[in-house]
Amino acid sequence: MADHIQKEKMTFREIFISYGAVIALAVLIVFNGIVTKNFLSLNTLWLVIKQSTPILFMTVGMTFVISSGGIDISTGSMMAFCGIIVSLGITNGGNFWVWCLIGLAACAAIGVFNGFLISSVGVQPVILTLVMQIVMRGVTVLMAKSSVFVLGGYPEIKTLGIYRFPGRVPIQIVFFIFIVIVSVFVLRKTLLGKYVEAVGSNPKAARLTGVRTVAVIITVYVISAVLAGSCGILEMCRNAALDPNELGKLYELDAIAGVAVGGTSMKGGKANIVGSIAGCLIMVLIGTTVNMNGIPFATSNIIKAAIIIFALAIQRERSV
Repeated sequence: MADHIQKEKMTFREIFISYGAVIALAVLIVFNGIVTKNFLSLNTLWLVIKQSTPILFMTVGMTFVISSGGIDISTGSMMAFCGIIVSLGITNGGNFWVWCLIGLAACAAIGVFNGFLISSVGVQPVILTLVMQIVMRGVTVLMAKSSVFVLGGYPEIKTLGIYRFPGRVPIQIVFFIFIVIVSVFVLRKTLLGKYVEAVGSNPKAARLTGVRTVAVIITVYVISAVLAGSCGILEMCRNAALDPNELGKLYELDAIAGVAVGGTSMKGGKANIVGSIAGCLIMVLIGTTVNMNGIPFATSNIIKAAIIIFALAIQRERSV
């Protein structure tokens, strides 16, 4: 009888870990529908989509990295780095799309560098990416000469930032749906997704079974870097401006929080991409909730911290 009860408890815990973020998201939506004026409206929905789409790109990349057993805290600075490359290119007469590709290629090169040092040299991911966070932010500010770029006059910036389809649907919904479909497919249905989880669970065992662990780790850091760069372009377009000191600042914390809340183990292993998507939306909705209710924005950081601690405590219980 006792064993049966313990089994039920373990089953409930696993269900909570797997679907807790989705349940919490639903509860947050219901709560806001009751206490937040005008929350259940299309305008609020589109606002949440616009705000969450760039962060979702970074959260997906972070899911790849964390499920492989690593972490990347340089992604916020990567956003600004890619943004300044594109900004300098177009303000000097270059083609927007060409410079987007150049910026993303530069991010990919940094991802290769990070992945190589982590997988082949053995540098700790948190130390390396912390250094890269500082270096890339400094390089970005130097490239910008500490200037803020105002970009509202460029048609591509307007299109990606403020264009709305008939019915007032923002263009960000296209990117939101795209990254959700692609990320779920890659992590659940492809060999890469299986290899990432295998490396995160036990890199030595994965290597013995023929998985090219170095290539996998480099790949996940390239994915993280490119998605962070894409996040920077989208956010730059949404704001129609680029501040080299502020673009992407602390975004990596929201991404890591979304992954942790979503149920992906911070020690690596099984990736919960649907949970990460829900976790990202939770982080954005917390900020929306405090703003729409006139609560000091600093309160949202306290709430996020409490949620992260709770999520990590649940993960620790699973590992015991």
